[in-house]
Amino acid sequence: RKNQIVATSTRSKHFRDSNKASRDFNSLAVTERGKFERESRKFGGVDYSQSQRGEKSEEYNPKATMAVITLLVAIEGDSTELPVIRSQSDLEEALAKIAADVKVDDCLQSAEILWTPEERTETLSMKDIVGDYPELRSI
Repeated sequence: RKNQIVATSTRSKHFRDSNKASRDFNSLAVTERGKFERESRKFGGVDYSQSQRGEKSEEYNPKATMAVITLLVAIEGDSTELPVIRSQSDLEEALAKIAADVKVDDCLQSAEILWTPEERTETLSMKDIVGDYPELRSI
């Protein structure tokens, strides 16, 4: 929901060496994943997380929470320049630019979508977000 996005951040780098770009992408992915207390892996309805089998899941207790979604994208070429995002329209422009650029030939090299919290029982406070994501700016 567009009206519920409260903060954003963009960063981009250009590399002449694809190996260096790949290493930087992987390093950034590891750094971003390191912000999570734990990471569950669910694909196709199968839970690949490290949680123990037979563990009872906590009772669902709905609470208002914040969420952080991180998009990591490696695009071949040098035309993707993301704007500093100061408004909802800047965010839409940045996402449209990414969407257009990744559709050109085979220029999408890597992509990851990370989000927290993952589980229905988890909550994320503004204090958590500021501590782990100080680069976010209100829009």
